[in-house]
Amino acid sequence: MNTEKKTIIGVLASHDDQKPNVRLVSIFTHIYHDSTRSHRLEKFHFVFTGGTYDRLFYGDEQLKVPALPIEVAKWLKESCGVTRLPSTHEGGVIILSYLISQRECSIVWPFYAPNANHWQRHENLAFMRLCDQWHVKRLMNAGSVMAWFDHEAEFDAKRNLHSCPPKLELERKNGKVPLTLKDAPIKDIWPSIPGAPAVGRLKAESKSFQDLTLALIAHDDMKARMIEFAVDHEHEFSMFGTIIATGTTGREVAAVTSKDIDCKMIRYHSGPKGGDIEIATAILFNYCDVVIFFVDPLKPHPHIEDIRVVFQACMVSDQVVMITNEMHAREFMARIVRGNERLTLYSPEI
Repeated sequence: MNTEKKTIIGVLASHDDQKPNVRLVSIFTHIYHDSTRSHRLEKFHFVFTGGTYDRLFYGDEQLKVPALPIEVAKWLKESCGVTRLPSTHEGGVIILSYLISQRECSIVWPFYAPNANHWQRHENLAFMRLCDQWHVKRLMNAGSVMAWFDHEAEFDAKRNLHSCPPKLELERKNGKVPLTLKDAPIKDIWPSIPGAPAVGRLKAESKSFQDLTLALIAHDDMKARMIEFAVDHEHEFSMFGTIIATGTTGREVAAVTSKDIDCKMIRYHSGPKGGDIEIATAILFNYCDVVIFFVDPLKPHPHIEDIRVVFQACMVSDQVVMITNEMHAREFMARIVRGNERLTLYSPEI
């Protein structure tokens, strides 16, 4: 058993929608065939919820999800390392959330379907909140994963290292009690899924930052953090051609930055009055490329449905780079924007 220390990435996808699962197959296949850089992913260990693991490794006839090519599956299993949690119905999301709360998992790829009922499931809502609470990098679409892979994976390979497979321990009066997970082996016979789409490489498009639009959103109690972030990264903000923001956030950012930033900025309504919906619409029609959203994990929001619409729009428009906490936003500015002139955006061809 591999006990090497690695950074752990949690992966889960909707059980009732083809697209998120096919996107994950595309991403792993694309990175595997990038022979000069695929070694980057070998520095990470992947923890899949059970249903996601089964759909990716064995395919799904009902959803027409193709299985990972056998060479990609074996590479993930043998070179990266894979752990299969129970399925969502058996508590897989709860266990993944536990790994987050214990600081064992610091990056997640939650590939949800935009309009599925999983948004209302309590374990998924708790999982998303804990990601914000513990500053977990949450990469929710192909564009976000690939921007991370291009610019941040080398750094994050040294983040929060843990023995792999991850240890599950529960605190008890007589000390910590280990919990055992069964490791699911890769099957020798690979299924052929009739009608499943052919999965290939992702389509890449390099753009100048001056041609990109940056969206800024911050919950009420996070606006002070957004203002500080804007002051610290005014130069990086100036590299973008357009900045869009919800009303109050945009006004406060403009007040502490130069006129150059104000000239680039389009301020929509405040969030409760429709600003989140306006930004979501810009995303859907490809008028937004990077979203920085400072989410407050502790307080409920009266217009939570509007906030989820922004997340859903990013899942529909796979090319958008989506950032949902301050730590990730600062690293994005330092590693991807600062010192560079262009950003490569990725989108699946199917």
